[in-house]
Amino acid sequence: MEVELRVLFEDDFAKHLAAVKKFYEDHSSIENAYEHLNYLAIMALVGEYRNPHYKHGIDEALNAMKNHVKNIGVEIPEEQTHQDVKYQNAKGYIDVARLLLTKMDPLTFALVAIKSNDHFILPDTSAFLVREHLNVSSVIQFGLPVSDKLFILGRSSSMGKYPTTLVETKNDDDELVFKINSDLVNYAYKTVACHNEVFLKKTITKMQQVRHIGQYFHGSTIGSIEKNKPSKQ
Repeated sequence: MEVELRVLFEDDFAKHLAAVKKFYEDHSSIENAYEHLNYLAIMALVGEYRNPHYKHGIDEALNAMKNHVKNIGVEIPEEQTHQDVKYQNAKGYIDVARLLLTKMDPLTFALVAIKSNDHFILPDTSAFLVREHLNVSSVIQFGLPVSDKLFILGRSSSMGKYPTTLVETKNDDDELVFKINSDLVNYAYKTVACHNEVFLKKTITKMQQVRHIGQYFHGSTIGSIEKNKPSKQ
């Protein structure tokens, strides 16, 4: 499964990232970048399933269910195990990510570029996901840092019709960057990484001081919803 994911997505990551950067820099048509943004969206949606802590939790839940079934007298076939596999991979998690993406369609995107000394933080889940009423099968927003200076927010059509939004932050300690990083840190299972250790420590300290760790995007987004233009009489 990991090989499948790498061949389908990660091996072409640089190509998709370059296309998205070009779209941001020259403000070309969103149609030219939409396919590339969707490839990156798959990486955001599949990131949590690849995390070892997520896989471990799934294994524990499955084992508990199997033990319960055995205790009530139901025989279940034994599964083959592999010595080199620590956790049972959730088969078809790429298909699950594609299904989540289809449910969000048509997506709209907001891109945030940092032009200061700030950085985006990378969680061990690759991205954060915002689910609708804690429904695991319904994602309404995802946030993916594709580099320490570029962030992609994907918005489901269920949130309303938002235009493509391009944002540039030029000041250090920008509040939007802080809110994005708060959600990214909040969604991590155990580990986060950052291009700049000093910035990472400063951000974590601020989160502790203001007691604000994530969930900003559970009730907000980037940009304003499109208003219907009045029809001509």
